[in-house]
Amino acid sequence: MLKKWFGLSYLLVAMLALQGCAGWSQQKRDDASGSTPAAVVTAKKDAPVIIVGSGLTGLTIAYELKKKGIDSLIIESSPRIGGRIQTVTFADGMTAEAHMEEYFARSPAVALLKELNLPLIEDVAHSTVRLEGKIYPYQGEGDRDQYLAGIFNAEERAAFLKWNAKAWDIYSKLHASHYEGKPLPPELAELLRISFAEFIGRDKLPRKVSEWIRATVEPEMAIEWDKIAALDGIDEIRLFLDTPEGFGEKNYHVDGGNTRFTEALTARLNPDQIMTQGRVTAIEQTATGVKLRVLEKERQYIEVTGRMAVVTVPVNHIGRIQFSPALTAEKWKAINTTKMGSYIKVHFRVAPEAVPLWSDKNGESILTMLSDTQAGSIYDVTNLQGGEGAGKDSLLTLLLHAKFAQNLMNLPLDEVREKSAEALDGLFPGVRKHIKYSEIFVYPQAVAYWPLELGRSRFDALADDLRRPQGRLYFGGDTTVDSHSEGAVVSALNISKSIIARQAELK
Repeated sequence: MLKKWFGLSYLLVAMLALQGCAGWSQQKRDDASGSTPAAVVTAKKDAPVIIVGSGLTGLTIAYELKKKGIDSLIIESSPRIGGRIQTVTFADGMTAEAHMEEYFARSPAVALLKELNLPLIEDVAHSTVRLEGKIYPYQGEGDRDQYLAGIFNAEERAAFLKWNAKAWDIYSKLHASHYEGKPLPPELAELLRISFAEFIGRDKLPRKVSEWIRATVEPEMAIEWDKIAALDGIDEIRLFLDTPEGFGEKNYHVDGGNTRFTEALTARLNPDQIMTQGRVTAIEQTATGVKLRVLEKERQYIEVTGRMAVVTVPVNHIGRIQFSPALTAEKWKAINTTKMGSYIKVHFRVAPEAVPLWSDKNGESILTMLSDTQAGSIYDVTNLQGGEGAGKDSLLTLLLHAKFAQNLMNLPLDEVREKSAEALDGLFPGVRKHIKYSEIFVYPQAVAYWPLELGRSRFDALADDLRRPQGRLYFGGDTTVDSHSEGAVVSALNISKSIIARQAELK
């Protein structure tokens, strides 16, 4: 059974990623499970709302606006729709996620998935962990006490639960303040000035407990825990805390691949609402609307007009667009001081003889595993392939994050493969000889984080300013909110609500 899918938010720059077709075909369907291709339609050149970027944020905004009768146009620079949601299919039919993996229960993305009638695979929050040389297999099927007893002794469990109560209380206050549009109370504002590592250290937790927290939160952020504000770390770790609703949040993967999510949103739009291979190079605000200069298919410039514009590209790409009037100094400071954590994803196809190496005494897989080694986090995605399980190859995905990714980032892929295989063999001795082939996706700038060394936090005044419109121009996407798919949809819903409230300006 799959134990956990990490919220990578969406991974940014895919090297070796498979690209989609060179145009966009409208897909008509009675539901999200089947499609009938129609002819390619030329995109319009004017709409009330122009959306730059066809990732989850852009598609969700267009979908939400359409439900309210507001037309929009999405402009996408690549040939493929979906941004950092991308399911890839190998030659033999096996599939894997090149980008984002899952959606956690409290994310509004889950409500949207259900609204679109997409089939979902549900899983628990926690995983097998490897801490300081020892593997602690997952147990409990969501039961808190059984899971904790498999890792910690009685003293450690008591320390963890005491800290958990403290962290959940802080998150509850965060939810009641920032997430409700209210100022942070002083005790939370103080947590913007210390690192998450320092926050953990103040409680003098047993080492295994603090290492569990570190190993759990760092794969979510793709950066080390001493690089981020304590409040940012608490916002991330809440996915795995014991809460009144249960021990950790359930998470969901779209059966058949996450690309079905963006396909379902696309199918709800009109064929002329999406322009691919159109790179926006300039956005001008006028007294009555917006003008966008678009380099179409890298050959000719065209002008697209609207009443409002929404830029949903990752913040580190915003500087590639010229703005008139110029963005405020506060917005540029927010953009320039937002940084990006790194990932590498390695998919290994492994012969069936290797399965016992990561199975327990009952023959059950102990994966997914969080490891404190160069192997990073390891998922067994074989169960997502369909068909008979016995005797077929396995597909293991290694997520290398933060320093583990940085250590390999500039190496030839041959070396990345060999070092990753060596690290996997260190966890499961003998597996290396069973590896048939690998595919590697490198993401130097994967998900956003707000560096404490620059005085930043996702909850600071600069982050709030970037999320507010400048005239007729909005900035959105997961990199303006957090490190998860949740941020993409939260951003989309907030922007949609604001635009709907300004309908009079769209006419």
